[in-house]
Amino acid sequence: MGKISYNIGLDIGTSLIGFAATDNLNKPIRAKGKTVIGVRLFEEGKTAADRRGFRTTRRRLSRRKWRLRLLDEIFDKEMAKVDNTFFARLKESNLSPKDANKKYLGSLLFPEKKDFKFYEDYPTIISSTLCSNA
Repeated sequence: MGKISYNIGLDIGTSLIGFAATDNLNKPIRAKGKTVIGVRLFEEGKTAADRRGFRTTRRRLSRRKWRLRLLDEIFDKEMAKVDNTFFARLKESNLSPKDANKKYLGSLLFPEKKDFKFYEDYPTIISSTLCSNA
């Protein structure tokens, strides 16, 4: 069998590829008993917006933790002079008292009466709430 000259036409879309083969007179050709024409469907491409959002959140939280650790290191010496367990209690203050993994360092950040003296010396927004409840 001799060589046959033909043309191929492609239609490439976002979720499909259409094709057709014609001879030099632009009539569809046949191969293996079938006309060479068809379409292939694909799933539409997905954007990276969802993954990018997760990645951005992960980086933002990582940087926030880094900044908080840096602040702890900067103020650790001075805070140890006043209260050497301050940062340990601060770290655990958001854990539930029922949490089995929690090491008991006091019920809340400043739960005892002696700590109210600290609030009198260094007033904060929280101190007015705690002192009024005592």
